[in-house]
Amino acid sequence: MAINKSPYRVRQKLVRLSRTMSSSNPFAELLDPRDITAKLAVIQPALSWDDPIKVTVTEAALKDTSYECISYDRSGVTPVPRRRDATPPPPADKTMTISIDGQDQDIPHQLESALRMFRRKERQRVIWADVLVGRTAEERSAQADVQRYVLGNAERTLCWLGLDDGESTTKAFETIHEMARRFQDACWQVGIRTDMRPSQATSQQMTGIRDILFNCPYNDLDSFNFRHWDNIYNIFGSNYWRSVQSIADIVLAKAPVVVCGRGNIPWNAYIAATRAMPYFQLKFFQVPLLPHVLKGFLISNEIEIAVRKKRLGEAIELFPMIQTARTCEAKDPRENVFSMLQIATPSARTKYHNTGAQPLPKIDYSKTAQQLFTEVARYSILERQDLMLWYNERPPCTKRLKGLPSWAPDFSAPPPQCKSNAFFNPNQGMRLWWEVIPDSWKKPITVSAEDNAVHLQVHPLDRIVRVSPIFNVGNCRRLCFAEFEKLPAELSNGETLEQRTERFWRTVLLNGSDQMGATMRDMLPPPSSLGVHFDSLIAEESIFKALDCTMANLRTPENAQRIQNSPELTALVARCGKAKPFEDLLSSNARGRRFFRTAGGRFGMSAIEDVVAADKDLLDKEPKAEGDSNGEGTPGDAAGLGRLMSDPLGNMVMQQFQQYLSQRSPEAVPMLERALRGDIPGQSGEQPRTDSGTREGDIIVAAIGGFFPYILRPKAVEAREGSSSASGEDSSTYEFVGDCYLHGAMDGEDFDAAGDQGGRQLAIDVSKIVDITIV
Repeated sequence: MAINKSPYRVRQKLVRLSRTMSSSNPFAELLDPRDITAKLAVIQPALSWDDPIKVTVTEAALKDTSYECISYDRSGVTPVPRRRDATPPPPADKTMTISIDGQDQDIPHQLESALRMFRRKERQRVIWADVLVGRTAEERSAQADVQRYVLGNAERTLCWLGLDDGESTTKAFETIHEMARRFQDACWQVGIRTDMRPSQATSQQMTGIRDILFNCPYNDLDSFNFRHWDNIYNIFGSNYWRSVQSIADIVLAKAPVVVCGRGNIPWNAYIAATRAMPYFQLKFFQVPLLPHVLKGFLISNEIEIAVRKKRLGEAIELFPMIQTARTCEAKDPRENVFSMLQIATPSARTKYHNTGAQPLPKIDYSKTAQQLFTEVARYSILERQDLMLWYNERPPCTKRLKGLPSWAPDFSAPPPQCKSNAFFNPNQGMRLWWEVIPDSWKKPITVSAEDNAVHLQVHPLDRIVRVSPIFNVGNCRRLCFAEFEKLPAELSNGETLEQRTERFWRTVLLNGSDQMGATMRDMLPPPSSLGVHFDSLIAEESIFKALDCTMANLRTPENAQRIQNSPELTALVARCGKAKPFEDLLSSNARGRRFFRTAGGRFGMSAIEDVVAADKDLLDKEPKAEGDSNGEGTPGDAAGLGRLMSDPLGNMVMQQFQQYLSQRSPEAVPMLERALRGDIPGQSGEQPRTDSGTREGDIIVAAIGGFFPYILRPKAVEAREGSSSASGEDSSTYEFVGDCYLHGAMDGEDFDAAGDQGGRQLAIDVSKIVDITIV
């Protein structure tokens, strides 16, 4: 098979030159694998496509052998046909029989099709593919020591998406090449260079790229040929991108090439095309990308971040790569870690503490998932000497895997993908307070081996005294109003009612908006003018409560008469009708979280405690949650109604059902709308909770090594015989509950002091720093 070598401009030469590794590059050793030998597979030639595949395995010195790596789909997920006339794809676990060293062996059908495509007619082809050289757990553990050298020393890595549809796929690759060329041209015109991070691009540069790419006719790139674009979507949304092993295959590769049948494209051009595609999708079709295509884009661009770091000789830390791996769909959740151990390098954080680098965990398939995940979490804390492993992480109440310490993430489950995650920036000032503490006062974070307990220092901030149910798209209006109504009548610290009201609505929005700042990474807070729209929502909900109705039965003659007869309700009507801008932000930012109040009168939002409410794509993938599923004590079906509202398709179906119900049974429509709002008939007040999410009595702390406020729960202990203590709690041992948004604390404001020159100064009372243990 010939790999496309179509010419690119001068900048492509610069890309290749920039891949020259300096002596400081932690990957430099991959270019000189010393005397390492490894098992390679030799594909025997065959004249006919249908001839049986024959492979011989040989032990070879890597430095003296020219070979290629085959990377293929190992996700275990069967593709879904996107067209009615498409041939049904084979099951993901289907195997095919080939001859290996004269013995018949079954291999995944995805690899079999790659071997058949890459087989030559007259000459042998030397390749490496994982299952050809290691099949048992012992063999895979043994080959792990040399696999990174094998992947890094290959002449080329062929990223096999699957068989093609003939000329139509070849034409699709021609369009993808053209999209890449246009995007690269646009980047150079606006001043974005090859190794610049996308997050560093300004809004002006992004607008410039859009204008350049939009400067084409609507029928450009054969945009009216929907079958052609279906083929493009199939490439970008291939199941290959769900394979966690593909990440290491590409990151370690010298020259990765994306291949589908007889079409192919170099990796750097493929990434450029993925970044151009959303612009052309908007230009030509004005509809969102299909979920499987968007997922392929996100994963491939996460891989590119690591490729760029490798190219520049920067550290590739284990934990962020595991986060990328979790968005794939590994059959064995341990692969989320094992595959990333191949590419991990020491953390750059080791330059800023004296505890030194930690040895990476060993790839050993005899370890259980609990053992492996705890070991990796321990490594991350000790290596970095901080708590980055809790960044945008699932709190313990949403873990799928049981038997983990409260502080250890569950790497078998993907973190929910939602907009509010972007509001948590670890580079903000919450870290400043502990960075300025003298080293003489700070102790290293340790993890005891005997009980897997984390020992660290914290500064207590407050204690939680009120916790709301969990917000979802269906109940967010009602809950926001209910929690606002429950605020204490008295004000504190000289705060006016208007100031407290603004503090409340900013808190339930996590003080986040949909407006971007100077760069893509900067999110602007909502403007104060949004308070008018919040006030409108409160007015509307006040009317619903006073009339004991919903929008479905608001406009009745009886309700109209009651409003006219009530001066209070009449005054509320004038404030109504402007709630939508606030409601849209609320349903986007707050879903999956709880609102809480503290003993000190502060407001906050918990971590995401209902991942399905936050991320609709997890709806059918999560096991039944512990206790009640929505944190309100209501039946799971009722919670599911509110969750469905976050899915555009589910929302549309629900609206159609409401229309149908209004025709067949009008009296049932208000009952359905109440259920969507989480207002269950016959239920008075909030029901007892059985989940382990945020609760009254939990404490909020700032931790040395932490990036956000954290919620901890005093660990209950069994009272010793003869003990006079009735608390049942260990005052220094806690369980981790989750990170949180605490209004007025995310930038380290708790430690601010007035500066002499008007600049920011920190004042830290080290006597309030205490030693604790988290189990």
